[in-house]
Amino acid sequence: MRAFVRILTTLLGLLFLAAGLLLVVEAVRAAVSTGADPLLVERATLRDELAGVSWRDTLVRTGAAVTAVLGLLLILVAARAGRGDIRLHDPAPDVLVVTRPRSLARLVGHRVREQDGVARASVVAHRKAVRVNAVGQFTEVGDLEPRLQETARTATEELPLVTTPRVSVAVKPAKQR
Repeated sequence: MRAFVRILTTLLGLLFLAAGLLLVVEAVRAAVSTGADPLLVERATLRDELAGVSWRDTLVRTGAAVTAVLGLLLILVAARAGRGDIRLHDPAPDVLVVTRPRSLARLVGHRVREQDGVARASVVAHRKAVRVNAVGQFTEVGDLEPRLQETARTATEELPLVTTPRVSVAVKPAKQR
């Protein structure tokens, strides 16, 4: 989501930059040479076109509605694109303690990889959930999944998190050669 917001804001920024530069160039050109033709926007033609447009026109109302909806969507996307910090219990008044999802994933990952029978594991953590994908060392996983589930759950419960995230574990056996 953060990548989408970064791309979207970059594109909108470039669009506004281009529009602003065009406005500056047109204004400077009009101020410097009064009789010169405009570069892109014919002011007299634009003024005549806009004079015939009313606020009651369907096209104007539709454009305003679409603009308002797009603005609300951009606000919602920007609000959801936060870092997603995970809150911990505050040790004292006026002290706020948070951790990054990446730090929680590292902690759970280290604990999971320490277990016997784990060849490799990847962990993704969010505020509400921790997802563990592990690959066993052997072609039979046996009781590896419940052990890893318990290990990951214990690792998250040991932290002073305000809300304990849901833990899910998926284990695949090693490939036969």
